[in-house]
This record gives sequence, structure tokens and C-alpha cells, in this order.
Amino acid sequence: MDPITSFIKRYPQGVFWGINWGTWLFAWYMGSKYPSDIWFLFLLFPFLTGILITAIADGKSGLKTFFSRMVRWRVGLQWYAVALFLPPVLRLAAVGLNILTGASMSTGLQIPAGPDLLAQFLFPGFLLIALGEEPGFRGFALPRLLVGRSALSAALILGVLHAIWHIPLFIFGSDPPLVAIIVICGAVLNTWLFNHTNGSVFLAMLLHASIHLMTGIFNPLFTGADAQSHMVMQTVVFVILAILLVVLSGKELGRKPEAGMDARAAEQPAMAR
Repeated sequence: MDPITSFIKRYPQGVFWGINWGTWLFAWYMGSKYPSDIWFLFLLFPFLTGILITAIADGKSGLKTFFSRMVRWRVGLQWYAVALFLPPVLRLAAVGLNILTGASMSTGLQIPAGPDLLAQFLFPGFLLIALGEEPGFRGFALPRLLVGRSALSAALILGVLHAIWHIPLFIFGSDPPLVAIIVICGAVLNTWLFNHTNGSVFLAMLLHASIHLMTGIFNPLFTGADAQSHMVMQTVVFVILAILLVVLSGKELGRKPEAGMDARAAEQPAMAR
């Protein structure tokens, strides 16, 4: 076995994050120098890196598990409702809190017509952003982090690692730093959903696409200082949700899917998991 393959097998998690942090920072730096939509294709790197490292570390059986999570759609209808309709409920709560604390809407709520709404949900939400991120973060990283840890610990670790991945968005101004807190709380929500859907990455992708769609619909409602307070209220709502999930579900956030999926991982160094 060559040294590179051996290193990846021993530290798959560390290699995964190192590649994704590096390539994403490179993409945003290059995008600041040479503006082009082509750099957004780097959003697919978590997905592609997950495939590559799974193939090296776990072989065909690992790839079968990886892709099976992406098409695991046979779950209760209530989980589809959570994935698709919880994001607008959260955004409406944030808007309500913002108005109650003195903010004024600068425009009315503009919801695209059915075909346009579906088109915006599918692209870039589902077919670029969710497809690029969730198979890597929820399909590759989360199951490994769940080995030997509580689901809450795994969610918080993943949330912090994912928030670090967002740093270029903070630096170049497209995301405010408060998004880091939302990402961490969102990891708790995603882990809770993952654990209740037998590890369905497909549902995580639907949730991510719905969150992205709601951003485009609700963010234009406020401008200036009211937009900043709206961001604060979004953060408050996500923090409250994460706390409620922990209180109601405990530190395991529901049952763990595929608890024995990779017994070898328990014997690997922490960086591997």
C-alpha cells in the first residue's frame, strides 16, 4: 500500500476536511480576483471528496452505503413535512420577532409562482448546493463522527467544522458571521432528522434546499439595520430550535442509524472519525 493511500485510510475525516477547506478557500479567493459563476462548481467538492475518500478507505461496500443514503427516500411523510415546511415556519417566526421588536418590512412577501418556485428549489438549491454539500457533510462525515460519540457531540463537532468551511463567505461578505451559529444549530437539526430517517441524506438535501429557497424569499423583506436585526432573529430562532430538540430528544437526538455500520471506525484515531 502506498503512503498516500495508507494516510487516507488512517485519517479519512482529516483528509476530507483538509481538502474541502483548502479548495473552497481557493475558489473564493480566485472568485474575488476573477469573478465568474464557474467557481460555484466548487460547491460540489464535499460530495466528490466524500466519494473519493470512501472509495479509498472503505471500498465498494463503503460506496454502496454512501450512495444508498442519498436515495433513501422511504421514510414517514412527517419527515418530508419537516424537511420541506419547517424552514418557512422558522423564517416566519424570525420575521414576526423582528417586526415585534420594531423593524419595518421594506417590501411585501414575494412568493414565485409554482413553476418558478419549483425551479428555484431545484437549482441551485437542490441540484448544486444541497447535492454538493449534504452527501459529504451528512453522508460521509456525520456517520463517522457518530461512532463512539453522542449524537449531540457529533452534531456540534460537525457544525463547527462546517462553520469553518463557511469562513470564506464571511471574509468576502456574502454571509454575515452569525451564519456560523445558524450552521452549528442547523447541524443539530440535521442530525436529529438523519437519526429519525435511518440516515437519509436525501431528506437532508431536501431540508437544505428548502432553507436556501426561503433565504431568497424572506431576506429581501428587510433592508439596512432592520435586515441586521432580522439576521439576529433568525439566529435566535435556530438556537431555540436546537435547544428544544436536545431537551425533547436527549443527547442522542433520537435513535442512531446503522449503529454498527463500521466497527473498524471505533478503533481508528479521532482524526479518522
